[in-house]
Amino acid sequence: MADAPRIVIADGHELMRESLSLLLGREDSVEVVAAVADGPSALAAASETRPDAIIVDIGLPKINGIEVSNRIRETLPEAGIILISSHDRAEYMKEFLKDDSAGKAYLLKATLNSTRDLIRTIQDVCVGRTVLDPAMVSKLTTSTNVRVGSELKGLTNRELQVIALMAKAHSNRAIAEILYIQPRTVEHHISSILAKLGFNADGEYHGRVHAVLTYLDATGQLPLQAHELTRVAEVEAQPALTPFSDRLNGASTFKGFQGFQQKAA
Repeated sequence: MADAPRIVIADGHELMRESLSLLLGREDSVEVVAAVADGPSALAAASETRPDAIIVDIGLPKINGIEVSNRIRETLPEAGIILISSHDRAEYMKEFLKDDSAGKAYLLKATLNSTRDLIRTIQDVCVGRTVLDPAMVSKLTTSTNVRVGSELKGLTNRELQVIALMAKAHSNRAIAEILYIQPRTVEHHISSILAKLGFNADGEYHGRVHAVLTYLDATGQLPLQAHELTRVAEVEAQPALTPFSDRLNGASTFKGFQGFQQKAA
């Protein structure tokens, strides 16, 4: 996208709404065109400004965020939608993503603590990518039943165990401990998984992301359009999360919510 994405922010909590507006307003890479406090206002702002993306609080007053998202998708099918939620219930994310997951992101407020990566998410949804909070992906990994004819049918039982643990965001070392095998054996299994699924082992970051999403799709836990490029967000381990209000004094970027990457042991 040649120009900075134009953004509407819709959040019923004044502090959150104003914080997002201020922090994103400092950035040249995005343009905030409206900030509203309820569902009807979000729909009106989207209709009037025709933004490239909208950030929506799931708990919007009058019309909830999922319903607002559905209506915006009907009238502005090219607009990216970022749903921000304080709820980690998988059914909310499934409802939000069902039928059309392209250009959507589901993020938890508890892990939303980096302007840089929020901007990255905005850019992702604007070009049709799907971005998911890792805690939500972990909640989806409840099944190991692989659909007939899926891409996972070529994996061994051990490789299926490994990819299931990858989907739960376990590190190589953690996978090794759970399966009582050596970390190098885990690395070997992961390389084999990536090769069998057709992902480049040299770009392991991207390969692991797509392997996990292939697993979720093949086990019926997160149906996705085949053409989509999808990523899973990751929260960097910290002693404590920085409250959003504390970030209004000082720098406009800060560490925290980052692109999904399971680090090798």
